[in-house]
Amino acid sequence: MGSAAERGLAAEQRVAAVLMAQGWEVLEHRWRCRHGEMDLLLHRQERLLIVEVKCRNGAGLAFVDGPGNCLGWRQQQRLHRAFGLWLQAAPRWSHCEVALALAVVVGDRILWTGMGDAMDHPSQPWGP
Repeated sequence: MGSAAERGLAAEQRVAAVLMAQGWEVLEHRWRCRHGEMDLLLHRQERLLIVEVKCRNGAGLAFVDGPGNCLGWRQQQRLHRAFGLWLQAAPRWSHCEVALALAVVVGDRILWTGMGDAMDHPSQPWGP
């Protein structure tokens, strides 16, 4: 099945493909800075979507309250700081609404959780 890094990359590519099929454009993949990494940063219709991707096997699926358990407060803060640095370098995107979503890949399923007010449909980050 490959290393954890290979599985993570495959999960990110799969999530990106699903979102691209919905009209999202990938601006960044695995963008890194001193605060951490953004797995995916996408754009569509004056909206930016930051997607954190997690890959889990069925045995490791320990959701009690849904996939949001995979992304803690500290990691959310790191993502916000990383996005802030990215936006400083790319101010042309500053007018866009921004949302954060978590995509958890489990086998052949992708579980979605939206974590931002800019999301129309938090369970479907590709919504209208």
